[in-house]
Amino acid sequence: MDWKDALKSPWTLAALLLLGTNGGRKLVKTASKEVIRAGLVVSDKVKEIVAEVKEEADDLVAEVQAERKSQGKQIAGKSAN
Repeated sequence: MDWKDALKSPWTLAALLLLGTNGGRKLVKTASKEVIRAGLVVSDKVKEIVAEVKEEADDLVAEVQAERKSQGKQIAGKSAN
């Protein structure tokens, strides 16, 4: 679509009318802020979930390392007998 076709689009006309008025710009700004606010909420929730998953993974790694260490001592103790 070239710019001439874009100018014929009803969406272009609507956007020009909307942005061409003070009320329209205010409406776009308000809507934009709400979209950004929602995005920040989602971002915060994702960060929270990732932190929880990382904590659980760290706990699992520590648990497996402790089990390996314990098993290593058991194997060393059996071979010493």
